[in-house]
Amino acid sequence: MTPDPDSRIIIEHPGPKSGRGRQVAVAPMLASLLVDVLAARRREALGFGWAEVPQWVFPSLTGGPIDQDNFERSWRRVRRRAQALGVRPLRLHCVRHTYASLALSSGKSVRWVADQLGHADPGLTLRVYAHVIPNDEPDLSFLNFEGPGRPYTAPLDSTECENENAPTTTGRGVSSFLARPARLELATFRSAT
Repeated sequence: MTPDPDSRIIIEHPGPKSGRGRQVAVAPMLASLLVDVLAARRREALGFGWAEVPQWVFPSLTGGPIDQDNFERSWRRVRRRAQALGVRPLRLHCVRHTYASLALSSGKSVRWVADQLGHADPGLTLRVYAHVIPNDEPDLSFLNFEGPGRPYTAPLDSTECENENAPTTTGRGVSSFLARPARLELATFRSAT
C-alpha cells in the first residue's frame, strides 16, 4: 500500500478475473484496518511457524488462499443469520455494485469507476450503472461567460489587443476578415435551334 497525494490509499490489486493487475483506491480508515490485519498476519505466521507471511489478506489456516467453497459456505451462514435478523440476504458481489453506485452518484467519473472495477470498457460501466448517475443538473455555471472564470474568447477592449489588424469588440474592422458574398448568376438556357 502506498499513500496517494490526494490522501487516498492505493492498493495493488492482482486482478483475479482478467489476470491484469490494477490499483484500487480505498478509504484511509479501511487502509488503516488492513495495515492492522497485516500486522496480525505477521504475528500469526510466527505463531504457526510459517516461513513467510501469507500474501493474502485472509489466508487459510495453512497460509494459502481460502478455498472458494469453504468461503461461500461461510458467507451463506452469515446471510442466514442476517436474514433471521430481518436483513435482506445479499450476495457478496452486491458490495461491488454498492461501491460503484455510491461512487457514480457522488460525482466520480465513469472512467474512474471503470478503472476501479477493472472494466476495460467504460461503456460497460455506463450501461450497468447509468441509473445512478445524477441527471438533474441545475448548476449551469459553466455557461456563464461574464465572470472572472470566463474563457478567453476575444480581447475585452481594443487596448488589450496586441495585433493592430485584429477586430475590436465593437465590431469595427470585422468586415475585412469576413468573406464577401459570392455573386451568383442564374443559368441561361438557350435553345439549339
